[in-house]
Amino acid sequence: MAINNNNNILRKLSSERARGYYQLNDEEPTYTARYLGKTKVVEFLRPENGLSVSARCVDKLHDGVQGKGKKRKVSILISSNISRGITVTDQGPGVKEEVCHKLFDIAYCCTDIRNKMIFSFIAEQQGELQCHVFVFKTEETAKEVCLALADAFKTAHGEWIRKQKR
Repeated sequence: MAINNNNNILRKLSSERARGYYQLNDEEPTYTARYLGKTKVVEFLRPENGLSVSARCVDKLHDGVQGKGKKRKVSILISSNISRGITVTDQGPGVKEEVCHKLFDIAYCCTDIRNKMIFSFIAEQQGELQCHVFVFKTEETAKEVCLALADAFKTAHGEWIRKQKR
């Protein structure tokens, strides 16, 4: 752990290949990515099979969009506010579509096992689980998004526990 000149706490990834430090305590960090799309999760999701379920969803979406031109550019805002969670905003010309996935609706998130620039999360939407897939310019950014979401969960859970003790 290190502290930069703004007194922000930085955390180093424990992976061998990780380079650098990642700031995890921004109030609501925002990232830019390309949105590959979403697909329905058709198998039973358990914590131990989340990575393989996500990988199959990524394969399904990646195969479906190969060669279909540029993917939609979106911004991803991550909040520890339990009713906000992940907000995806389309950055296309003339389009201002914003979709919010509440933290308590998100079941799983990870970077892809084969392509570390791909980040996905599984969330409940309209009564069914959907896997949303994004491509970032670098592996580091995809890891940072995953860590920022994990940190948002941890912060929201800590806040919930604190409120329960009142």
